[in-house]
Amino acid sequence: MAAPGHRKPDLSGSRPNPNNGSIVLLLSLFLLLLVFFIVLNAQSVQTAQRVRTVLVSLERSFPAFYIDPRLREPADPLASRAGTVFAVQRLDGLGNLFATAVAVAKVDSVTPGRLLEVRLPADELFLPGTADLRPDRIGLIDRVADALLQNRPGERIELDALLSIGAAGGPSQPPGPVVRAGALARLLIADGAPSDAVTVGIERGAPGAVRLLFSLRALDDAPGGGRR
Repeated sequence: MAAPGHRKPDLSGSRPNPNNGSIVLLLSLFLLLLVFFIVLNAQSVQTAQRVRTVLVSLERSFPAFYIDPRLREPADPLASRAGTVFAVQRLDGLGNLFATAVAVAKVDSVTPGRLLEVRLPADELFLPGTADLRPDRIGLIDRVADALLQNRPGERIELDALLSIGAAGGPSQPPGPVVRAGALARLLIADGAPSDAVTVGIERGAPGAVRLLFSLRALDDAPGGGRR
């Protein structure tokens, strides 16, 4: 019997290893990480399958809606390309820009991902009775010029700016739509927009109205393929 105050000697000759607890903790952590990555991989596979299912469903429901093959295989970098979901977002971004900056602007997605139409009074861009840009529209023109400048591989955005002249064809009150159309083109080009992406013209309609047509065109399309 051991004397009081003395521990009984360990007859087995072995002592507990103080590092065993740390090893068990690290092993548990590694197992937890392994399970996490297994679940993550399983979810990513399911997500890819769901994307392909959605694309097939879109093609069946909307035969005229073009889906870029690069959406199926993520190996290639994605451009927006006319008619795709990304193109719709890109043109809608321009429409939202006008809707936010000009409360009276009317935005219509004529052909989703291909052609966007914006209608607004000319006096919302120019100072009344002049061909001078309104100071509060400088930022808007900057954003439009930037959108026309930043083309993605294989595509570009083009703008047709059409200012209306009265149906009777009589003389317009100065400065007139011709002068303002030229001023708008010069403003955009001076702001960095490519000259071959900006076209201005005159059309019959309500005097003082402006119609802006933004078309997204693949570079291998025929020139002006997205315009009307």
